[in-house]
Amino acid sequence: MVTRRNVLKALAAGCATASAAPVIAATNKSSPVGLRSRVPAHACDCHSHIIGPYNRYPMVESRVYTPPMASVDELKAMHAKLRIERSVLVQPSFYGTDNSCLLDALKELGSTARGVAVIPANPTSGEIDRLRAAGIMGIRINQTGGSKDPKVLRGALEAAGRQAAEQGWCVQAFFPLKTIASLADVIEASPAPFLLDHFAGANATGVQQEGMDKVLGLVKSGKAYVKLSAMYHKSPPPDYPGMAELAAAFVKANPHRVLWATDWPHTNSEKVPGRKKDDISPFYPIDNTNLLAKFFEWVPDDATRKTILVENPAHLFRFA
Repeated sequence: MVTRRNVLKALAAGCATASAAPVIAATNKSSPVGLRSRVPAHACDCHSHIIGPYNRYPMVESRVYTPPMASVDELKAMHAKLRIERSVLVQPSFYGTDNSCLLDALKELGSTARGVAVIPANPTSGEIDRLRAAGIMGIRINQTGGSKDPKVLRGALEAAGRQAAEQGWCVQAFFPLKTIASLADVIEASPAPFLLDHFAGANATGVQQEGMDKVLGLVKSGKAYVKLSAMYHKSPPPDYPGMAELAAAFVKANPHRVLWATDWPHTNSEKVPGRKKDDISPFYPIDNTNLLAKFFEWVPDDATRKTILVENPAHLFRFA
């Protein structure tokens, strides 16, 4: 049986040999024959992060961990290996509502990138204008370190939905599956589309798990997109047992509401005895080529792959 303990044990074994830098050295260890040539033009990695330099982009004091740095050049190198041409950069929790690193990275990447920001409760019109001009196309709501109160969560999602709709953006939500299911009515009523992070928080225990029916309903109705990403949080590499069934269920529900992402550079917020929040927490040593290969295995139809890798992100994030 796949359990969180087994996943963490498998990843910890890899992390024990991984250093804080360079990022690329710990990735892309395998290269399936012909994989790169089968990636369609304008394919998009819909979730990655840029981190640092530390002295230019300070992290919030309330963060729970400190990751290594990960640069735009390293992201470009990783994407070049996979023939990925477009990126969606996501504001990580350790930067709070200061999106400076994200905005600078978007400027460096230009028209091939879009962003999802974390914004304060009452942003000024000037702040929103600056985000829009930089390429921001979504608002991220992250339960990590936030309130677990259902009323607070409902209020946050309702407010984000209104804010996003005014700009033509989406709301990107990072919650456990059961939490998403409990908020399904809010998502259904939202004037903005929702994007559910990392398999919508589902575990690698099949489609019968609690809350899955409601989340599949949101995807089927078109009210929510789901991101096939970060499966290493729920299932051990390299085969990620149990995740193929989930991927198939989401694609069957509505292939036009599925996205794919690497979640590069694979930050690790797990608590380790003796490690302080200011200590560097090494990245998970994930093989990005294998992540893409698993996606090709789970979605064998070329037309459906193109829908997920190219057409869906182009529509949601307004790539030309």
